[in-house]
Amino acid sequence: MKIEASQIILKSVEALTGVEVSLETIKGPDGRILIDAGNNITPDKIEILKLNGIDRIWVKVNEFLPPVVDPQKIETAKEEIKRVFISAVEKFKIDSEQVWRASQTILSDVLKSYGDKLSLVFLVQQTDEEYTYTHEVHVSMISTLIGLEMGLKLESLSHLAFSSMIHDVGKVLVPREILLAPRRLTPEEFEIMKKHVMFGERICRKSGLNDENVLSSVRDHHEKIDGSGYLAGLRDQQISLFARIVSVVDIYDALVSSRSYKPSWTPYKAISELVKLASLGKLDPKVVQTMISILGLYPIGTTVMLSNGHKSIVVGVNRNNPLRPIVQTEYGEIIDLTEVRDLKVASVIE
Repeated sequence: MKIEASQIILKSVEALTGVEVSLETIKGPDGRILIDAGNNITPDKIEILKLNGIDRIWVKVNEFLPPVVDPQKIETAKEEIKRVFISAVEKFKIDSEQVWRASQTILSDVLKSYGDKLSLVFLVQQTDEEYTYTHEVHVSMISTLIGLEMGLKLESLSHLAFSSMIHDVGKVLVPREILLAPRRLTPEEFEIMKKHVMFGERICRKSGLNDENVLSSVRDHHEKIDGSGYLAGLRDQQISLFARIVSVVDIYDALVSSRSYKPSWTPYKAISELVKLASLGKLDPKVVQTMISILGLYPIGTTVMLSNGHKSIVVGVNRNNPLRPIVQTEYGEIIDLTEVRDLKVASVIE
């Protein structure tokens, strides 16, 4: 199966620009099909959706640039991590060589494609169970990019890619009725869920993984800079750089992912939340700022209004200027805002 390079987002109908592709078949109150999955959402279709009271729709946004990591490699890595995690339930340890191969494949693409202009592809999981495996690969991909942007050497990048790909391995020991609960957890259930970081460290040690940075990624990625995280209530530099990176990316990918108990956030809203958490002293501000360099202040798929009044959708990110992305206007024109200085993003349409 060929995995296409595209960004998949749950968008408000108000934010559609007329260049997206619908990923779902939408019916009106009378059962009549308003738009078929796979169809372009043209301006007239947008008006029909509005008239029928449709608020949100899953869409595909084709990217202007080749993705940093080949989407087929992301899918393959996800399947490999799935096998590793399933095996860990029985053996209480992981096949570290298999994880290493998967993570280094992602790292190899990141090193090869890293440049001034970036485009990332995210997979959409079909179930809450699939989310765990997809999430691991997403977090590894973005964490590696952040580490590269922050100047980490190749050996450290290799360990960061590896450790971030297993950061949630401890969840295999959380009871399934809690892990896959189609609702918000009760306080008692959440206390059990929090122990996945402790379970993860044990699995790593039993697997012969004793590198402190690797262990910290697994054990400490829910710690917060102000000491309000779990399990140890670590603060500031007590938390390794690896764990501080994984913490930021873990939150972002969780927010933009759709779960049975919550809808997905838009990438722009998720980035804004990271900025807020950093300002409150929860997250490392340097890591958050670096992530903005990678994803842009207006991540791919964000609908913006340009200063000339044209509604546009972000299709690429300029790493050195996150305020000036590459956009596609409602008329289909591709504009790199770093090259057209008399235009800028005036507002975001959510």
